[in-house]
Amino acid sequence: MKHLLRTAVSSVSLTAALLTALPASAAEVVTSIKPLQLITSALTEGVTEPALLLPPEGTPHHYALKPSDMRLLADAKVVIWVGPGLEQFLQKPLSRTDARIVTLLPDSETHDHEAPDQHAVTADDHHEEHHDHQDHDDHKATVADAHDHHSHADGEDPHIWLDPLNALTMADRMMPALEQAFPDQQAQLQANRIAFEQDLRRKDAEIAAQLAPYREHGFFVFHDAYSGFVNHYGLNQLGYFTVDPARKPGARHLAEIRHQLEESKAVCVFSEPQFTSAVVDAIISGLNVHQGELDPLARTAVPGPQGFTDYLQSLSDNLVGCLQKKVEEN
Repeated sequence: MKHLLRTAVSSVSLTAALLTALPASAAEVVTSIKPLQLITSALTEGVTEPALLLPPEGTPHHYALKPSDMRLLADAKVVIWVGPGLEQFLQKPLSRTDARIVTLLPDSETHDHEAPDQHAVTADDHHEEHHDHQDHDDHKATVADAHDHHSHADGEDPHIWLDPLNALTMADRMMPALEQAFPDQQAQLQANRIAFEQDLRRKDAEIAAQLAPYREHGFFVFHDAYSGFVNHYGLNQLGYFTVDPARKPGARHLAEIRHQLEESKAVCVFSEPQFTSAVVDAIISGLNVHQGELDPLARTAVPGPQGFTDYLQSLSDNLVGCLQKKVEEN
């Protein structure tokens, strides 16, 4: 009898372990990158848990899909991605899935399977609701107009989640596909959307107040990804090391950055966890310049109702942690 009991317990434990270890191939909603998973998880709280396609150590600039990734896409009801300007590796695979595809930054050749009339996310969608904490009138943190700023692939800035209030327009673009995928839980989805906006606007005001004392402090970033965040809060980003982190910065460009650093125009230089900071280390060597770290892909953020706002807070904390050193030294 004891042997049978031990066998039964072992069987239950094994079953539980197997269920826990199951791959995310059964996920109903799949998001390409962590920031999108954070927003989606807030919208789908109590409905489903969105899966993440790109692993934490990955980068959308260079990623090769595995067979398990293809199964994940094939089994999904909804797939959410930024668009071909960021996740170029997804263009062909998404043409082979029957899932509802939400493209947040479509180009002329990319459209939603289920919502062809929906528009791309732009800052103009929320501009009229923008907070008055900005002193500048020229809000350049747009998505559709970002081709004047830089390009990864097709002339548009794909880092749309880094303008905090863009997340509201992104959420609205996701909602129709989610409501169609979960028709019996539309009330929960709509309640989540309201809660997400309330949390985001509260956090936006808190971050604006936190960053206000440091808006004049100059800094450089490794990767040209933060214009949305910088312009939204009126920060003094002086430049960046590279447009595409896959490309090594040119010698002339690095010399220009070094010159500005020597003239004490910058307080901090920020690297990224996804890429080596060797170039940054070499540029600031021997200078009284502090070094910080910013993560545009939210690698360590935890999905949940406040996952996205917690991530925004971490960006603000990391900026302040480096910029405030100027105040401490004076």
